[in-house]
Amino acid sequence: MNEPRGRLIFDLSACARWSGPPAGIIRCQRELAAWAAKNAPETVFAVFDPGLMGYRGFKPGYRDAFAIEQAALDTWPLTDLAENRKPSRTRLPGPIRAALRPRRMALRILERIRLTQGPSWRRWADAIQRRLMTDRNRSWMVRTDGARRDFVPRDMALAGLIDFGPGDVLVCAGHGWGDSDLEAILRLKAERGFRLAVLCYDIIAVMFPEFFQAGDAERMARYWRACLPAADLLIFNSKAVAGDAAAYCEALGQALGKSAIFPLGADPSAMKHAGAATPLPAGLEDGRFALFVSTLEPRKGHEMLYRAWLRLLEEGVPQAAGFKLAFVGRPGWSMASLEASLAGDPRIAGSLVRLRQVDDESLDRLYRACAFCLYPSLYEGYGLPVVEAFARGKAVIASDGGSLPEVVGEFSPVLPARDEDAWRDMLRAWILNPAARAPFEAAIRERFTHPDWDEAARRFFAIIDEAFGFALRPAAAQYASFG
Repeated sequence: MNEPRGRLIFDLSACARWSGPPAGIIRCQRELAAWAAKNAPETVFAVFDPGLMGYRGFKPGYRDAFAIEQAALDTWPLTDLAENRKPSRTRLPGPIRAALRPRRMALRILERIRLTQGPSWRRWADAIQRRLMTDRNRSWMVRTDGARRDFVPRDMALAGLIDFGPGDVLVCAGHGWGDSDLEAILRLKAERGFRLAVLCYDIIAVMFPEFFQAGDAERMARYWRACLPAADLLIFNSKAVAGDAAAYCEALGQALGKSAIFPLGADPSAMKHAGAATPLPAGLEDGRFALFVSTLEPRKGHEMLYRAWLRLLEEGVPQAAGFKLAFVGRPGWSMASLEASLAGDPRIAGSLVRLRQVDDESLDRLYRACAFCLYPSLYEGYGLPVVEAFARGKAVIASDGGSLPEVVGEFSPVLPARDEDAWRDMLRAWILNPAARAPFEAAIRERFTHPDWDEAARRFFAIIDEAFGFALRPAAAQYASFG
C-alpha cells in the first residue's frame, strides 16, 4: 500500500552556500531547483542547518531567489560540519572567531542594512561594502556580471525546522557528504517515516581515495556506505556509476534498492549565442586553441596534459600552427605544485593559458571559439563539459575514464587516461591536420542529440513522481525509467 502523498522537499544546501560560477554538481542542482521553482511551485526548498541538525525551509520572498542564484546564504556564522568534528579544544567560540574578523563582521552588518533599508541606505551600504571586499568576499557577494548577489543572514532567509511527515520525500542532489549530516537525516527518517531520494553523481572517493584529501575521502566514503543501502531511491547519472555502486554494495554485502538512470542536461541554446559579443581572453584567437574545462584536481589529467604540451613545444608543433592550450576551471586541491608551474614555467609562457573565474557567457564564447576540446580525466561520473562541447559542434579528445566512453559514444576518440604518448600524438595530429578531426565534427553536426536542462529536469522529477506515487505531470510521464 502506497504511503500518503506529502511534500516534495528539495535539499538546496549546496547551491545556497556556493559562490562563483557553478561547477558540475552545483550546475545540476541549480538547474533542477530552477525547474522546480517554475514548474512545481509546491516544492519545498530547504537547507540543512548543522547547528540544529535538521532542515529549515525558506521564508516567503526567499524561496526562489536561492534556486535561481539571486541570493546566497550567509554561512560565515553557520557551523561548519568538518570544523565541528574537530576536538573542542581546537575550536574557538563563535563570538571570539567573529571578533577576530572585523572586515567580515562589517560586511555582514552593512549587508543587513542594505537588505532592510530604503534606496539611499542601500546605495550607501553597497558602496562601503565594495571598498571593504576582498576577492574572496566579492565571489560571494557580487555576480560575475558585476550585479550584487544578496548575501542573506540566516534569520532573514530561513524559517524554522521542517516537521517531516510519513508522506514527505526528501530529494538530495548536492554535496550531501559536506552540506548535511547523513546520520542525523537517517535518524529523523526512522522517526518520521519520510522517504529519501538521492542523486549519485559518482563514488570516486570510494574507488580512488588517493585523489582526495584524507579527511574528505573518508567523509565521502562514509556517506556512500550509509547512503547507498538506506536511500529509498537512488538516481544515477550514468550506467557506469550505477554499475560501480552496485558492485560496491555487493562487495560490502549490502543491498542496493530501487534505482534509475538520469542523464544530465546541457543547454547552450539558452545562451542564444550571447557569448558571441564577449571578447576572448588576451592571447587566445578563434580556432587556434584547445580547451579543457574542469576544476583543477588530481584525477582530471591536467598534469598529464601539461607534460604532453611541453613535449609538443619542444617539437615546435604549437608554435608552427600559432596554437595554444587553455585550462578553464576553479582551483581544486592538492595541486599547488602544478598551479605554481602553470604560473611560472617560462617554457609555457604565452602558450598555455590558465583561466579561473569564468562566467557563463565567457565560457560559451570559449567553447565556440576553440578548435576542439579535451577531457583526459581518469574517472568521470558523467563528463558534462564533453556534452557541452558536442552541443556547440566541437570535437573532443576524451579518456576512457568511468562513464566517458558511454557519454561520448561515436562522437569522440577515446584514449587511455594516462597514456601521455597517445595524447601527445593525437594532439599533434589535430593541431597540424584539422582534417583528422573532421569526421567527428561531421558526426556531431549530423547526429548528436542530448536533452536540454528543461527536458532533463522533467525526466528527473518524473522519476521521483513515479517512484513515490506522486501524480505524474503529463509532459514528464514518458521519461520515468527504472533499473
